[in-house]
Amino acid sequence: MTRYQYIEKLLRVIYNGQPSDDSTISFSLVNTWLSEGIAMASKKNWVDNAQMDGMPYINNGFYQTFSGLSISKSANYLYQVTLPQIPIGIGKNEGVSSLTIKDSNNNISFDAVPLSENQSTYYRSIRPIQNKLMYKTEGINLFILSPLVLSAGNYSANVRMVSGGDSTNLDSVLNVPDDYLSLIDEFLIPKLLLEKQQGADLMNDGMETQKTA
Repeated sequence: MTRYQYIEKLLRVIYNGQPSDDSTISFSLVNTWLSEGIAMASKKNWVDNAQMDGMPYINNGFYQTFSGLSISKSANYLYQVTLPQIPIGIGKNEGVSSLTIKDSNNNISFDAVPLSENQSTYYRSIRPIQNKLMYKTEGINLFILSPLVLSAGNYSANVRMVSGGDSTNLDSVLNVPDDYLSLIDEFLIPKLLLEKQQGADLMNDGMETQKTA
């Protein structure tokens, strides 16, 4: 299911059929709230798996692979990759499941080793381990500790991370397992119904608009 298809389905529920041309709830508004709904669903999935399996993790359906991300130098042995978005829904250091490096000849490295906050503090104070790539995520940035010189243009990064799909492209696939879509429905529908109840502001006079009976 694409983001467009999901939003269209939700709007049909809100308006009991096809929305009219003058409906107050736009696709872009629902698309913005959809990212919050995906975050809520992935957090719930994390908790559910911890309770059922004794180990917290996110189902594969929430993940997406991004290839060809550019690498820039940050400091000695330290390189930086800007992620397409902050990993959705869980802690900023836990949303990336794998990182590999590809060279100009399309050779791909083994998976890099993720570091915790304490480990990254320790390892940044020493030289990198030979033939081992290590990384840590900080919000939208991913930092790589590498013994190789990852010169710009010769290397790129492939990252698998928790993502709701491309929020700027309504035709992108919505990365949510089917059994968690109902949670997003329950999160969004009350917000959209409340938005529907508000009157349209046609005067633009700075005053709040009241819905009339």
